[in-house]
Amino acid sequence: MSSLIATAAASYWDERAHRYAFKGAGLAAICSYGMPAFYNRYIDICQRRALAPWLRKPARPGSTALDVGCGVGRWSLQLARQGHDVTAVDLSPRMIERAEARAREAGLPCRFAVGDVATLALDRTFDLILSVTVLQHITEPRAAATAIERLAAHLSSTGELVLLEAAPSLATTRCDTAAFRARTLDWYEEALGRAGLRLTGCHGVDPMPLKSWLVPAYRRMPRPLRLAALALTTAVSLPLDLALGRALTRRSWHVVLVARHR
Repeated sequence: MSSLIATAAASYWDERAHRYAFKGAGLAAICSYGMPAFYNRYIDICQRRALAPWLRKPARPGSTALDVGCGVGRWSLQLARQGHDVTAVDLSPRMIERAEARAREAGLPCRFAVGDVATLALDRTFDLILSVTVLQHITEPRAAATAIERLAAHLSSTGELVLLEAAPSLATTRCDTAAFRARTLDWYEEALGRAGLRLTGCHGVDPMPLKSWLVPAYRRMPRPLRLAALALTTAVSLPLDLALGRALTRRSWHVVLVARHR
């Protein structure tokens, strides 16, 4: 990622943080930008369910974890609670400011730093690397592939990389914006392979298609209608996503990918 693009991306995430990171759990800054609280809570619940095997499992003694694109520290704090020695980076200084404050309030010893995944160079490796909805916001494919290479370089020889990204089975630009790109599941598997990693696990998160149909048109709809449509979408999708997400990987919009060194 060029310095100009990185600067623009940092400004974009700083603006998101400025508007929403310090309000409640900050989900409107890190999930779906500025969307209603009930919808972002739906996204958060699905992500937590999908990541539960890593968020709820007690860490081995001395285990190190890296949270890339940590935002307000949702995953960093949970990993620290499970006993990991946590380092976390984010492109936005304001996000880091909020994450540090939350860690202090919780009494958790996480280390936070401003950093760009595309140029990440921490001079150490980690037993667990977690990156949630980060690569989908790197719009240039080569830069996204480079980011995966940097993640691989920071993964210990026996470590595990866990990605949660928009990774539909079929290519689509329906939800693409200036700050978002959906790349296929096959693209991620190929990029991981080029970085020297093998895919060891893969499961779905949110196979119900209603939100990917609605969201592209959401802001063009009259306010009462869009809120009603979004509420209906959330009410229908949440229980079905939770019940069927892991099983319907090839129908899912977001996917958890687990990779290790070859």
